[in-house]
Amino acid sequence: MKFVCDKNSLFEGVNIAIRGVSSRTTLPILQGIKISALKGQVKFSGTDLDIGIECQIPAVVEEEGEIVVPAKIFSELVRKLPEGEVKVESDSQNTVNVVCDSINFTIAGSDAVEFPEIPQVSRENSFKLTQNILKDLIRKTVFCIAQEQTRPILTGVLFEVFQNEVKAVALDGFRMAIYSYQSEEKFFDEDIEKYSIVIPGKTLEEIYRILEDKETEIEIYHTANQVLFQIENTKVISRLLEGSFINYNAVLPKDYKTEVVVKREVLTESIERASLIAESKNNLIKFEIGDKFITVSSNSEKGKMVEKIEVDVKGMFLEIAFNSRYLLDSLRAIDEEEITLYFINSINPLIIKPIGSKDYLYMILPVKLN
Repeated sequence: MKFVCDKNSLFEGVNIAIRGVSSRTTLPILQGIKISALKGQVKFSGTDLDIGIECQIPAVVEEEGEIVVPAKIFSELVRKLPEGEVKVESDSQNTVNVVCDSINFTIAGSDAVEFPEIPQVSRENSFKLTQNILKDLIRKTVFCIAQEQTRPILTGVLFEVFQNEVKAVALDGFRMAIYSYQSEEKFFDEDIEKYSIVIPGKTLEEIYRILEDKETEIEIYHTANQVLFQIENTKVISRLLEGSFINYNAVLPKDYKTEVVVKREVLTESIERASLIAESKNNLIKFEIGDKFITVSSNSEKGKMVEKIEVDVKGMFLEIAFNSRYLLDSLRAIDEEEITLYFINSINPLIIKPIGSKDYLYMILPVKLN
């Protein structure tokens, strides 16, 4: 194998493919990136067997071939190369030679035959989103996935695709996020109400790092157990989570006794201050909702904090406590300046909705007060 390419293009390909490389594996070959040189382009592939990432870059291919290089060493080398043209060459002993300017670097590679094939995904079922919309769908929900493997289905985000809407839902048993994107164009023409897939949170987190804030369309193909994201010159292939997702509509409160309108940034900063001395086990902070104010407080062996915020209140007064981290995760995902907090009582979930948007809803269970 022998090819020549620009250093920045090489760095892009390697930097994207390495996101699929496993950091914890008993298979040494999975700690590598496969380089495939073929007909004017070079493809970089990384996989941990659950997710596979491929990125293609333009190159002058003088000799076609494949090789696997240690991901960490190769990516660090490419990052530290100077600007300019880079020549990469491998021999029959799987030795890789990298030449750039006056630098000559040799790495021991591995036979590409040992590298697992990244599966192909059928392109029959698909829908399109722009990069910035998909970023929003991920950013506003993925932080709510379950971290424990006791219920694997909850470690992913449910994507429900309707004819003119995509809805993303994540929950972990303590909180839930729902975000919807409405489209003027249909996502599919079939005479069905919707279809649903559950994408692992880990996959979405890696995709989020690849996506850019622009309106370039990406295509999402899926089968019963796999999904493929085609993002310009990059493919991300992942398994889907199997099983039935929770009927999230059934757990949403229907009636509220108290509504509070507050500026998101003001509430966020107050909770951040309170969390500095919150009891560390569950980051406990307390809301006392009265006439035209919320009192935010925390109390632990570290100290005590009390702050009163002016708000618009409708309904009954109450005291309720929450994990401050759960509140902050939600508030930081909201872009609007004002939000409405909907309460029933001190033991039922809180619903948070941004004012001016019907697309986002966040639910959080309170912590029981002694």
